Amino acid sequence: MDNTTKSSWSLDPAHTKVQFSVRHLIISEVAGKFNSFSLEVNNANADFSQADISLTIDAKSIDTGINDRDNHLRSADFFDVEKFDKIIFKSTSIKKIDEEKYKLYGNLTIKDITKSFEFDVEYGGQIVDPWGMTRAGFKVTGSLNRFDYNLQWNTLMETGGAVVGKNIKLVADIEITKNA
Repeated sequence: MDNTTKSSWSLDPAHTKVQFSVRHLIISEVAGKFNSFSLEVNNANADFSQADISLTIDAKSIDTGINDRDNHLRSADFFDVEKFDKIIFKSTSIKKIDEEKYKLYGNLTIKDITKSFEFDVEYGGQIVDPWGMTRAGFKVTGSLNRFDYNLQWNTLMETGGAVVGKNIKLVADIEITKNA
């Protein structure tokens, strides 16, 4: 039986979110999201084990719910969105662990710094919705050291801890639809 089903998929932005969180003052976390992004998925296998994935995030769309903080994150202290307006991930391979778990490998570019990156992926499966569209769902998680991408701003508290933690947790809930 041939398991090859070449297909392309489009992002369903109404059912997708790209979020992050980072430690604040050692004791808590601040969460945020990006409001503008695009995703391309070209799939060579029914189970997505050979998918080619490209995610582009508009760095200017960062949103933590606090305008002053968002403007600081857009500044040269962090993302420097006037020079580096895109965050880009391009897959290089996918490893299927079991029916629901995958490892997604690729290159992540932030501020023109590209590094190999690994995401954990939970595959929610596929369905045909009431309107006849084939949909697939995923939860993608990972963690990065912000200093690796020149997101260098840092202030130390008198106790020695950083105002902003070095590790950023990434979480994306993704829903895609199969193109006709």
